[in-house]
Amino acid sequence: MANAATIQETLADDVFQNEPGSTGRCTIYAATNMLRRAALLNGDANWASITTSSIPTSGGLPWSFSVPTSSASYAVEHGSISGTDEEKTAQLIEILEENPAGIVLYAGNCSSPHAVLLLGYEDGTFYAHDSLTGATSVLDECVTVRVSNASSYWYVSSDVSDPDPVPIADATISLSSSEAHTKDAVEPAVGVTLGSTSLVEGTDFTVSYENNVDVGTATVTVTGVGRYAGTATSSFQIVPGSSLIQKACSTAVANGSADKTSSAALASVVTP
Repeated sequence: MANAATIQETLADDVFQNEPGSTGRCTIYAATNMLRRAALLNGDANWASITTSSIPTSGGLPWSFSVPTSSASYAVEHGSISGTDEEKTAQLIEILEENPAGIVLYAGNCSSPHAVLLLGYEDGTFYAHDSLTGATSVLDECVTVRVSNASSYWYVSSDVSDPDPVPIADATISLSSSEAHTKDAVEPAVGVTLGSTSLVEGTDFTVSYENNVDVGTATVTVTGVGRYAGTATSSFQIVPGSSLIQKACSTAVANGSADKTSSAALASVVTP
């Protein structure tokens, strides 16, 4: 098993398999994409082995079936929805809350029956992936499928992880041991590792600083984002600029390397 994917990672283009034109197998494609997301969420390294050929079918999608990988087996069941649009909306929201991999939503009550993978609901809007168009969009932009004509759905009935973010509190923060007091706030570059994993700023964490203008002890805080959560802190010293000027000038003179570049760089350092 590999690390479980985040919900965002399961929305990457290469996760979805799309129909080469209207094949009449929309439920098969939607179920394939649902199962690939389920496997990713479970950290199944063999998620990509799930294809449309993995789905048992005799012309349509069975109401109950299972699909194995070399690491696990995923069971799928069928359900029905009915009622007014408001009642269907409430049912679908509840179903989605229990199914992080999404559900295959089928519209049979229309002139062109179709199925999409319903992904989620946010701010009054359903989102879905339509294998016929290859697009992930709001449900109302999909081909024919709407809440009003939806009649049934399929879902993964076996366990699917709804991954909790990894806590970042025990991360190791690396940065310069001291920085010069300058005209501006001091913001040294930050490196973060968690175990043997090097995290990426902007993707895995964000950085903020406190007390980082005047001489003394400053604090840097990294906050987990994406698959990471929580915070970790470290400190660094802002030292008087005069001591660094003296050290830098001595080194430059000793090396015979004092030039306009080093002089310009030192000019930005001020004593408190």
